[in-house]
Amino acid sequence: MSCKTLMFLGADSFHAYTWKDGALSGEQRFADNPEGKEQFATFLQNHPDPAYLLTDLIEEDFRYETVPHLHGGERTALIQRKFEQNYRNTPFRQALQLQRQKEGRRDDDMLFSGLTNPALISPWISAILARSTPLVGIYSVPNISAPLIKDIPSSHLLLLSWEKHAGLRQTYFDAKLLRFSRLTPMNNGNSFSETVAIEAARTQQYLKSLSLLPPGQALNVSIICHADDRRELEARLSDNTDMHYTYLDIQELGQRIKSKTDYADSDATPLFLHLLATKPPRSHYAAAAHTHFFQLLRLRRSLLWLSAALTAASLLWSAANVWEGRWLNDESESLKVQTNRSSQQAQQIIRNFPNTIASATDMKTAVLLARKLSSYTPPPQMILEGISKTLEDFPRLRVDKLSWQTSAAPDTLIPNTTPPGSAAPNSPAQVIMLSGELTEFAAGDYRNALNYLERFQQDLTQRGYSVTALTLPLDISPKGSIATGAGDDNTTPAKFSLKIIWRPAS
Repeated sequence: MSCKTLMFLGADSFHAYTWKDGALSGEQRFADNPEGKEQFATFLQNHPDPAYLLTDLIEEDFRYETVPHLHGGERTALIQRKFEQNYRNTPFRQALQLQRQKEGRRDDDMLFSGLTNPALISPWISAILARSTPLVGIYSVPNISAPLIKDIPSSHLLLLSWEKHAGLRQTYFDAKLLRFSRLTPMNNGNSFSETVAIEAARTQQYLKSLSLLPPGQALNVSIICHADDRRELEARLSDNTDMHYTYLDIQELGQRIKSKTDYADSDATPLFLHLLATKPPRSHYAAAAHTHFFQLLRLRRSLLWLSAALTAASLLWSAANVWEGRWLNDESESLKVQTNRSSQQAQQIIRNFPNTIASATDMKTAVLLARKLSSYTPPPQMILEGISKTLEDFPRLRVDKLSWQTSAAPDTLIPNTTPPGSAAPNSPAQVIMLSGELTEFAAGDYRNALNYLERFQQDLTQRGYSVTALTLPLDISPKGSIATGAGDDNTTPAKFSLKIIWRPAS
């Protein structure tokens, strides 16, 4: 977590702190005189971190108004007119939109506020700008108090806090929206509890006079205090129909916002400073001229991040190019090796066959003839594949002999389908002679054997073969004789032979 410089301007004192990792340290007080300004300049020179200025002044004015809902230049002009009407003599002013009304014209509820005594702030701002310190903004205690009351279920709440270097701060929230705030210096003759009792009653009457508190509505007063002061406050303050008191333990509040400061009393200054460092509101009193060096710092950081991102992207791109270059180089070396090997093989072939150099035309003719020859005489696998698969489906058939030959007989020639003018001859068919015997043949069971062979022939036919039975276990031709068939004993085999013709697909 980065370091920050936190400054607190009270009624008659100016303090600076260093904030890092949730802890405040290095508190220094600077007097409002030339020597104090010089000490502050030295402090800024040694602490160039972004600075936040928190004020808690009596001279802070609040005005609640309802204005038309506008956009762009018209809204800017309206806010500027309100500033000129109410805070003409100070540059430290802000406009906060509280909410937009839900009925009628849906106007905007605005809270205009300003630090009406710029002479208290300007000398310190001038010293900050003279050292080119990046000032983030100028804030006030009421502007940063809202996170402390987000868990309090009250529509009309008065938050009381004591800042040792300022006084008793009372901030009124209507439906958790800031509406009014006032600061009362602590009288040295009065105790903390006595001051709270007196000032809370006065503020309650003032809110009624401004009609900020509805008639008959009780005011809920929440007091930020230490456990030691709470006992005295509870003894002095008692609830009534107009006011209800609750107590916010300052140590518990610090733990809730992850502050590492040890709170020894009810001084809420460290609490608000930590809240400012961790949850600064967008709206503040600083003008563009006051935050000029902070905007330059943000721009510088953005450019650094952008350059870092571009550098990382460039490195990744370069690494990818290097890797791709190495891969292409390896591929190139591999291709060179293959080229050299092919060249050596070609030279070896030339040396082994010195008289085989042919022209391109002769090589083209040879390739065409080779293609025609491959279509003329197909490989055995193509011819026998269907027969092999069919035999797998008929395990009772045992093949004794299988042979085939190319036949150019007229009944086996494939019709010439070449276009007119071509010289391709008719393609011959392949004649396969298959002979074997039928196993598991029961004596005299010729019907079963013949049916089994018939199914075998039909399967071959479905696979594109032409099948002719040459011999069967039983001669069923008109010239055959049953007596010449297989005997009645089990020793006579059921022989068969088939003529199978295979033709290439057209």
